[in-house]
Amino acid sequence: MGLEVIATTLYLFRSLSGKDFLMKGKRLYSDKFIEITESGDSFYLESFQSGMTTDKFNEIIKGLPILKITSVLLVNSVLSRTPHPAVLFAEKKERIVTEITSDGLKAYLTLNIPLNEFSPENRRELIEEILRVLVDRQILYGVKSETLKTGLLPNEKILIAEGLPAVNGEDAQIKQYAVGNPQPQVIDNDRVNHYELNLIHHIHEGGWLGERKDPTPGIPGKTVTGKAISPIPGKMLPLLYDKVSVREEYKDGVTTLYARKSGAVLYKGDRVTVYDYMEIKGDVDFRVGNVDFDGFLTVKGTVEDNFAVSADRDIEIMGEYGVGAAQKIESRNGNIYIKGGIAGNNKASIRCTRNLYVKFLKDVDVVCDGTVYIGFYSMNANIRAKQVIVESSHGRIIGGTIHADILVEAAEIGNRAEPRTIIKVNGFDRGTLKAQLDYIVERLENSRQQLTKLKQVLQIYTSAQTLTMEQRAVYIKVMDNYAQLKDQIRDLELERRDYVKFLKAPGEGAVIIRSRVYP
Repeated sequence: MGLEVIATTLYLFRSLSGKDFLMKGKRLYSDKFIEITESGDSFYLESFQSGMTTDKFNEIIKGLPILKITSVLLVNSVLSRTPHPAVLFAEKKERIVTEITSDGLKAYLTLNIPLNEFSPENRRELIEEILRVLVDRQILYGVKSETLKTGLLPNEKILIAEGLPAVNGEDAQIKQYAVGNPQPQVIDNDRVNHYELNLIHHIHEGGWLGERKDPTPGIPGKTVTGKAISPIPGKMLPLLYDKVSVREEYKDGVTTLYARKSGAVLYKGDRVTVYDYMEIKGDVDFRVGNVDFDGFLTVKGTVEDNFAVSADRDIEIMGEYGVGAAQKIESRNGNIYIKGGIAGNNKASIRCTRNLYVKFLKDVDVVCDGTVYIGFYSMNANIRAKQVIVESSHGRIIGGTIHADILVEAAEIGNRAEPRTIIKVNGFDRGTLKAQLDYIVERLENSRQQLTKLKQVLQIYTSAQTLTMEQRAVYIKVMDNYAQLKDQIRDLELERRDYVKFLKAPGEGAVIIRSRVYP
């Protein structure tokens, strides 16, 4: 009803004025159905008879990019209620519309210009008009000249200028001496059998332990209006190391870590440390005497009969022919690796709080808080451990007593010609073990959350250009806490890994025989 009132009012105005004021406008389109005229910044639509479809009308409007319809409802009324006097249905669009993205890196152009102005004879004048608009709106950088020459189209959004994005700086890059978990390698074929393990990572004084390449500042960018874009500089990441056993040198933007002394490389959390390390070039015999060391120990030869070696950390005995009737081999807080195996003549004993890795065991007593990994066979050995695993595909347990909490595994157990082989598995309560694992996982999660918070604090300090004395003291304390927490996480992760292995055992304790058993 409102549209009819508007149309009637316009019709009366035309009649009362004594002349048709719309006739003063410019006729843009006319056929037997409709007529579109322009008057100033306004456009009028008049219908004469029915038959103008919406699709046909839209095609006509596409050829008139200068106008913007203000009421689709009014257009539908004029086309459906014919004849209909002229009504205002559109307004003039801006000839050249520009749009700059929020980041200032792209500028777009929309040309609301009739198609005839894109002709070759009018193109130069059109380009000059566009350039004036770009300059007026300060779009000065990255203007695409090729688009101006060949890419202009009416009533389409065109990328006309593109800025230069800033390249953010790279964070400091850190490389570190690699220390992996012990992974024994069993080589067993017709000609050779070896049991290889890299347990202790020995380094000489001045040896390379790691390096940090300084962060880069980044490369500035520029918006389409010529405004500089500052890059985000890279972060300086902490290079954690033990100040007593490791030193740093800075040259050409690279901080390099070197060992202050010869020793064994170990990580406490993320902090690289060189522990005290003793290497005995030959055998432990009358020339050397019994050895008791408070760090890591490597014996390149063997431990002669009736001699003993003890150490706080890991012990390696690298002699190809192994160990005989040594009195004792003991690691108070680490692993033991005996490359050549041990034939103890019922005199030797081995003690360790972590794992034992050995080529073979014969006539020896073993007490191990972790897992005993045997390369090829155990013969008449008495073993007490969490797990006992003979790794070779032909591995055997013959004679002796094996007492395990979780698992005993070998290809073959027992022998017709030998004394009885006694295997005892205490078993475990799976529910209790699972609860312990859940507790470890919970502690791990809490520790990692604390670590994330400490890392965020460290990033604040490392991002600062300079630190006051108080800030530096806090920074050092946070770094110490960070290293201790990483160390705790590492121990918890090792513990979690052990529990996962234990829970993989069938049932609540198992003896796994891969090939043959002699009852």
